[in-house]
Amino acid sequence: MIDRRSLRLRLLLAGGLGVLVASLAVALWLGQAFAEASERAFDRELADELQTLIVMGEVDEAGGFALQSEPEDQHYARLYSGHYWRVIAGDRQFQSRSLWDGSLDVALPTAPGRPQVREVRGPRDVELRALVQAVAYPGLDQPVVFLVAADRAELSAEAADFRLLAGGAVALVAVTLLALLALQVGFALRPLTRLADTAARVRRGESASFPTEGLPSEVAPLANHLNELLEHHDRSVQRARTAAQDLAHALKTPLAVLALEAERPGPQLAPRVQAEVARMRASVDRHLGRGIAADPRGRTPVAPVVDALLALMQRVHGARGLRFERVAGDDAVFAGGREDLEEMLGNLLDNAGKWAEAGVRVEVAADAGRLRIAVRDDGPGLPAEARDQVTRRGVRLDEQTPGSGLGLAIVQDIAGGYGGQLRLADGAPGLVATLDLPAG
Repeated sequence: MIDRRSLRLRLLLAGGLGVLVASLAVALWLGQAFAEASERAFDRELADELQTLIVMGEVDEAGGFALQSEPEDQHYARLYSGHYWRVIAGDRQFQSRSLWDGSLDVALPTAPGRPQVREVRGPRDVELRALVQAVAYPGLDQPVVFLVAADRAELSAEAADFRLLAGGAVALVAVTLLALLALQVGFALRPLTRLADTAARVRRGESASFPTEGLPSEVAPLANHLNELLEHHDRSVQRARTAAQDLAHALKTPLAVLALEAERPGPQLAPRVQAEVARMRASVDRHLGRGIAADPRGRTPVAPVVDALLALMQRVHGARGLRFERVAGDDAVFAGGREDLEEMLGNLLDNAGKWAEAGVRVEVAADAGRLRIAVRDDGPGLPAEARDQVTRRGVRLDEQTPGSGLGLAIVQDIAGGYGGQLRLADGAPGLVATLDLPAG
């Protein structure tokens, strides 16, 4: 069964229709051009015969019109041959033997002038093409009218033969063009077939990406976008696996506590179970939410998220008198989900609040399709050699400060899911954590 949605079929139908229309137009044009050229040649022959007939006319000694001789062409001697001539000089008339007792019903000019073409009916109701001209001779009161005519059948037959020949030639060319079109469509769609084969290999795990070498410039962007989708999928899968690992790790301690409490039940069992269950529920909500794939199609205004988190941090760290503020970024938009932005900024702001001495400042800037959010604190900062370590999962440089060592790693994972990154730099004083993300 033919798939009507096939791109190959659409190209072949569109191209084939174009070839057929063009071939028909060419065939009609060639036939018309030949007919017009044949008609002009036919008229030139009539004009030559007319001039020959005019040259043969003269005024005799008696002051009347006469013909020195008659045209000797054989087709004027055969009865109803389809070639006729006639001369009318007042009351006198001369005509070819071929006309015999027939007549030519044609309107005759009354004044001298150029030759005129007439379509007339001749003997036996045959269509004739005639050339008629009135010529003034010295000594004659009236102009002499000369007429030559010939059967159009020969002209029409030649035009029909040529149309048949031209139609056959154009049909042959059209068939050749259609065959070439089929080859061209197959050759042009080969890169797409190659992409389809690669997609099948990717699905079977035989290939990790789509090749971009040797592809046409129109198809190469598609391969690049597919590779980007594959990379995004890989990052999403890795992110989900990491979240599952983090969740399992986060549940180990509550489960161990519950196991111990179950071994030695007491009056504090219920409150302890409730506390650990709440802790486990919070871990599940946080890690499962973080395990959701990044959504690059989302659009999140940055300022409302930052302001809400700053207000929250002000309450969390308010006892220490810290000041939280945002600089610029009123119109900045993040090309992603609000939850992901809140997760990243929440970790960075909480980390900055733990180490800040006087305050934390958030600087937001967007340009060239990129969004940069810098979280700056005035704490002790980090030495250069330690900045790469703190983004690793579970690494804590200060065991005295509460935390799991996963905050910056989580931020790094989420940013990487959007094709961004987290950079740590010396703030002199303090630490500057900068998020480089896609702007909406």
